[in-house]
Amino acid sequence: MLHWLEIFLIGVGLSMDALAVSVTLGAAEKERITWKKILLPALFFGGFQALMPLIGWFGGSLLGSIVQRYGCWVAAGLLWLIGGKMIWERNEENGKIVFGLKELTVLAFATSIDALLVGVGFACLGETSILREVLLIGLTTAIISAGGCLLGRSSGKLLGSHCNWIGGLVLILIGVKTVVFG
Repeated sequence: MLHWLEIFLIGVGLSMDALAVSVTLGAAEKERITWKKILLPALFFGGFQALMPLIGWFGGSLLGSIVQRYGCWVAAGLLWLIGGKMIWERNEENGKIVFGLKELTVLAFATSIDALLVGVGFACLGETSILREVLLIGLTTAIISAGGCLLGRSSGKLLGSHCNWIGGLVLILIGVKTVVFG
């Protein structure tokens, strides 16, 4: 039982960047948010948080050294690009930011690079199968991300037309945090 609690807590920890991005997505959508716009990011973030540890586990130590060296810069760069795009386009289409499949893929990838190292850690510990573990991590992230979209909707109503600017700034700051703290 303790093992599953540890895996759940790993999932919670890994999902914090996805939570921040989900709040941003929900805030940008405000009243226009639908269940599809809640579930799609949740599936993307949860799916990537489950997939990346598997990749790290298969890649083992070779992939781990590359990710440790460059992963935070790749993640930060992607977050800076999306955040900058949100700020740049904040006045277009009456403040509506569209998060399509391309943007969700980039955001999900950028927020799940640290999960790759978790997979490398599983490989280093000699784990022979991590399928149930990564499913729990992915499910945890999906639920937290869906909650973040709903929370963002509420904060979006409070922040009004400033949501896209603030949301872009949040993504840029998450990128800075990624570079500074890993």
